[in-house]
Amino acid sequence: MEQEVVSTRQASVAQAVQDLCSKLRRGADSYQAVIFMAAISYDFGELSRAIKDRFPNSEVIGTSTAGEISPAGFAEGSIVLTTMYSPESRVAGALVENGSTYPVSGAAGLRGALQRCGIRCKDPSSGKNAFAITFINGVFNAEESVLSTFYSIIQNDAFPLAGGTAGYTGDTPRTFISYNGKVTQDGAVFLFVRTSCPFDIRQEDIFHSTGKSFFVTEANPVERTLTRLNGRPAQTVYAEMLGVTESKATQMTFENPFGRYLDGELRIAALAGFTPDKKISLFARVVPNSTLELMHIGDPLVEADKTCSGIRAAIARPKFTLLMTCITRTLAFARMGISRNVISKYADSFPTFCGFSCYGEQIGRIHCNQTLVTVTIGE
Repeated sequence: MEQEVVSTRQASVAQAVQDLCSKLRRGADSYQAVIFMAAISYDFGELSRAIKDRFPNSEVIGTSTAGEISPAGFAEGSIVLTTMYSPESRVAGALVENGSTYPVSGAAGLRGALQRCGIRCKDPSSGKNAFAITFINGVFNAEESVLSTFYSIIQNDAFPLAGGTAGYTGDTPRTFISYNGKVTQDGAVFLFVRTSCPFDIRQEDIFHSTGKSFFVTEANPVERTLTRLNGRPAQTVYAEMLGVTESKATQMTFENPFGRYLDGELRIAALAGFTPDKKISLFARVVPNSTLELMHIGDPLVEADKTCSGIRAAIARPKFTLLMTCITRTLAFARMGISRNVISKYADSFPTFCGFSCYGEQIGRIHCNQTLVTVTIGE
């Protein structure tokens, strides 16, 4: 397995693509897969087509970002492109459109990609030498429906999957993902990898439980809103648990998200904001009659050390690393003045790496927020 990571800040699509390709060591036909992550300031359709034109024989997937990650650090307004060269691996991609309304329309494409990659559905061992990378559009709250559709097709709940929700910057909520030059704003792109190389997929959570819990009395999972907690207005109860006023609570949401028990583990559901009628908007679904934990932030640098050590223990010689981290983490690291420290820990652990700041993370069939999801492949 071999990974190359290149980036550019060239403003025009033509110049940007030329700059990216000029920095690659191998010829365009060498790479099985090309993955690009681009700021929303670029014309994403034009960019997607231009990159595919340069790599006609590769599987090419892309996503818009809320920031880009490379060995140079956390960035905005750039394009980061990475390649996968691996004679020991097979890859195949698929595009799912209508993610929020009818994701099953992409079932045939998913089945075809799985077949091309040599991954069998209904096979409990299919995830031993294969996994999926997925980028899902934000804005339309389609993550859970897309994941449910995929796992209903492969029929193996243990199949490894790592994903990030496409991001954006600015005031206009719009995200893009693409597969081989085709773009959608409401769907997902999948890249399946079947390989004899060792691989590791994991999630980093920098929060811990405070021991305080809420009972979800009333919620709307589709709209991702909480109406009542412990039988009372959600915002009122959340503020009381923090011991602050309701107005002060609006400034403490990053440091104090909710934790949901899913598959026996606490998974983060980030708060998106509060409504005038004291509902809480979320970035992930919460169902009525469930229990939420009040979480609090720990030490991000300690957790980064644990993540890197865990990966290196699992993959002795890492050769490919992809990082998908929530935009709220990126912003928090900047406020805390530790962004460079985090990048240094990755640089000390991996030959190279790349990724993007996203609006949510997926691991297996679970969608959550304010975490880091990593994919590492060894030799």
